[in-house]
Amino acid sequence: MDVLQKEIDEVYATQSIARETLDRNIVEQHRSFIHSLTKVNGGCAVISDLSTRKSYVVVHPWAHFLGLSPEEAALSVIDSMDEDCIYRLIHPEDLVEKRLMEYKFFQKTFSMSAEERLKYRGRCRLRMKNGEGAYKYIDNLVQILENTPSGDVWLILCLYSLSADQRSEQGIYATITHMEQGTVDTLSLSEEHRTILSEREKEILRCIRKGMSSKEIAAALYISVNTVNRHRQNILVKLSVGNSIEACRAAELMKLL
Repeated sequence: MDVLQKEIDEVYATQSIARETLDRNIVEQHRSFIHSLTKVNGGCAVISDLSTRKSYVVVHPWAHFLGLSPEEAALSVIDSMDEDCIYRLIHPEDLVEKRLMEYKFFQKTFSMSAEERLKYRGRCRLRMKNGEGAYKYIDNLVQILENTPSGDVWLILCLYSLSADQRSEQGIYATITHMEQGTVDTLSLSEEHRTILSEREKEILRCIRKGMSSKEIAAALYISVNTVNRHRQNILVKLSVGNSIEACRAAELMKLL
């Protein structure tokens, strides 16, 4: 039995190494793709890896409209699902609506089959501050690139490019497109962005920012720990972030607190 178990363990170890190698190859293929993509559109592309909680970034030398510092523009890997160096340049009102658009996009696609969700694309037009401190309109795209072998979302593309339309308009004109069918759903976010977080969720997020645990928050607000944890999970989902630290950063950038 010991010999058999050893053989089984060796098989699983070999399969695990093969899977990790394949995953790295797929990620590198997509990183090569966004290098080529930014050469064409002169913009910025980000691939978020949900399995490692990392983001891979490519910024074209012409992308001065982003207002990134030389150090930020040279980044290739970020140890976070959020590209904060980019988010801080987005107009706070537009960042709220971008988060709402992503929430609705992922809420729609995550519940689909692995094959079907790859056919959808979210788009919007944002105001971003350039190096001179002026806001320019930027076209933003979000799309799921890869699923895991088990069918979960794995790699997500976020693309930024200078918009040809620099006319001043209210809202980000968010849409979700089914690329195969050619259908386009326009999202109305102007009212929702004012209430993306409830007052209770904001209160809990302020406590989290102070470093308070769920138990401490529950005691301070006279609610149960389960209620606090439920609110915490809702906050992560609504802000499209992976943890409380990212939630606090996102809320600050969006000027929600």
